[in-house]
Amino acid sequence: MTDIKYTDDGKKVIVVGKLNAQQTIVQEIFVSAGQEIPSGENFVVKSLHDQPAESWKEKNLRELELRYEKSRKTLEADIAQQASRLTMIKEKAKLHADALFKFVTNSNEGQLGLLKKVMSGQITHVFVSGYSPEIFEWDGGKKTYDIDNYHGRAEIKGIKLLSLFGYSDGDLEYRLHTYRDGSGGSEQVFPAASYKEALALAQAECDLQSAAYLAKSRANFSMADWKKIEGVIIPEMVAEKYEEALDADRLKRIESLLKEVATLQSKAPRKE
Repeated sequence: MTDIKYTDDGKKVIVVGKLNAQQTIVQEIFVSAGQEIPSGENFVVKSLHDQPAESWKEKNLRELELRYEKSRKTLEADIAQQASRLTMIKEKAKLHADALFKFVTNSNEGQLGLLKKVMSGQITHVFVSGYSPEIFEWDGGKKTYDIDNYHGRAEIKGIKLLSLFGYSDGDLEYRLHTYRDGSGGSEQVFPAASYKEALALAQAECDLQSAAYLAKSRANFSMADWKKIEGVIIPEMVAEKYEEALDADRLKRIESLLKEVATLQSKAPRKE
């Protein structure tokens, strides 16, 4: 069996035999055409190693190179990450600046005036449009405050979050969130500095929905909710169409119930 060893200076050798108790005869191994072969004259060494010997200097340099390579990769990754972050910050800053300039250029005096009222605390009422229109006071009730009613208790957690969304064309949109931290969804609202202002907003929206309802481009009309808003005038034609629709639904319901009763009677057992 070939006995492979390594000398103090890193040579790979094959053990030829023992010269004496302290010295060994070896022959160096060379690489030729990709093959390792013993070659050259035999020589005598005093010490051999099972693995290539490495000086403290070589070991220290190797470890330094490994640490350097690891640090280099980490630094390059950090630099790339910071460069990407800086690019993102620049893009965001540019978008914010563009949006601000466009808003200042395109926004009208009415929107800026409302923004000043909101920021200075002059808002007293809020109008909510959509499928459940209503007007409520900004300073009171569950619409304004996040109230915990768990197990019958009523604990105020805080004021609900009112967010302002700006669009590049100068439009502003106010949204009232379900909870004070902005979670749970939101709905668009229209702040007003008096009930009169809120009523004017509500009437304008009611007129739009009425026209769409009469033109059949809107399937439903929130009659019960609109009636709850004091001062809103619902067009007579809308009220008539709404009542006619209710009557038609009642007749369909009655017809359906009569058919159901007739079916049940036909299946009932006859008494002898």
